[in-house]
Amino acid sequence: MKVLLPILLLFLLGFNDTWSKDIIILDSNQLKIEDREAILVLTGFGSFYHSPKNQKINFKQPGYDLFIPDYIDKNSIALCSEHLEDFIVKQGLSKYKKIHVFAYILGAWTLNTYLEHNTLPNLASIIYDRSPLQERVPGILVKSNPFLSRLVFGKLIAEIAHTPYKAHQKQNENIGILIECKATKVLWKKKKEYDLMPAPSFSVEQLNQGHTDYCYFFISHDELYTQLEKVSPSIFTFFKTGKFSVDASKEACSTDPFISYHK
Repeated sequence: MKVLLPILLLFLLGFNDTWSKDIIILDSNQLKIEDREAILVLTGFGSFYHSPKNQKINFKQPGYDLFIPDYIDKNSIALCSEHLEDFIVKQGLSKYKKIHVFAYILGAWTLNTYLEHNTLPNLASIIYDRSPLQERVPGILVKSNPFLSRLVFGKLIAEIAHTPYKAHQKQNENIGILIECKATKVLWKKKKEYDLMPAPSFSVEQLNQGHTDYCYFFISHDELYTQLEKVSPSIFTFFKTGKFSVDASKEACSTDPFISYHK
């Protein structure tokens, strides 16, 4: 099985690359583009093996056009940013009344790189998905499985592993931080390596990102793809008001992040 795994991954990645494409779902309203609002979803490494079905279901809401670009380039963050810039220009996103962004972890690194060199005057809100747990995974995989991690994710995973988060300096937009508190299955499998590291801090201040509001959810990075309905109401509340819903916790989760995997 160990011998077949790289071959299987090559097949799966080839299939993924063949079928990956931009997702654009326009609302049925007849408003002019300058009177419409749009949601831009920047997926991450999880999109390599999770179907976008839940993103399409949960982010498509009346009154919003939905854009999920196929922007990820396995060679570098800079190229991811260039692809994002090309998409924004091609789709005329600067013409909208308001743009709201939800950025998964890789999407956050990419968006902030893009915003260093570009402006979106209609950028109304950004929600960053952050995880003190999952953000350790690239470094662990690069160290413990260098060949396989590069095979699956290219040079990009090593760059993410060695590139500290560089904050976006808030302008006029609302910035929300949604913090995951539950470990993924891959982190459980790499728990030996995880346990050798200092305990992570779940303090929002340690995430090095100015913000308007923040919240904690006991949800894993994988579940943020597959069970997005758990958090999507709070996401839309933030897009509409600049604040997460009142039931979204402001306290870091006290539950063991690995509790789901203990036998």
